[in-house]
Amino acid sequence: MSERQKSAFRSAMIAEGVCLLGGVAGYLFTDKMIWLFIGVIAGLGFSIPAIIQLMTASRERDGA
Repeated sequence: MSERQKSAFRSAMIAEGVCLLGGVAGYLFTDKMIWLFIGVIAGLGFSIPAIIQLMTASRERDGA
């Protein structure tokens, strides 16, 4: 994995963490579970593309 890919993956994980923390904060302020779900879904919008990109790069590197 190149340094650029590591940096992109780290950025995606940080963004996902921020979304999750925002969902937790929304839950704590309103006591509504929907905020937790919103945080998880929003976080997946960052992590899934990063994981797909890593898997694609791994396949290309392996020659598959």
